[in-house]
Amino acid sequence: MVNLREKPYYLNDEQIQWVEDTIAGMTIEEKIGQLFVNMVGNAEERKPENIKKVLDTYHPGAIRYHNAPKEEIWAMADCLQKTTKIPLLIASNCEAGGNGGTGGG
Repeated sequence: MVNLREKPYYLNDEQIQWVEDTIAGMTIEEKIGQLFVNMVGNAEERKPENIKKVLDTYHPGAIRYHNAPKEEIWAMADCLQKTTKIPLLIASNCEAGGNGGTGGG
């Protein structure tokens, strides 16, 4: 078992309880989904109804997006975190520099 009180986690009792309760309440599909990173590329994929469909179907643990205007990225991230019951890791295409993450760097 991983000691969540030690590095790199440093969780307190309340935080550890949240982790344990969350895992206990997950379906097998949700647990498997946590292993995957879903790509969100074009504007159609960033629409809230499509984001919700992906989250409800695949339960990914992370999302990676392509360059888009900062307003679209913010709206997508907001929708993602409000829709999923488990916080997501959100990644971008940083090997292209700041412009790989959001329009205007």
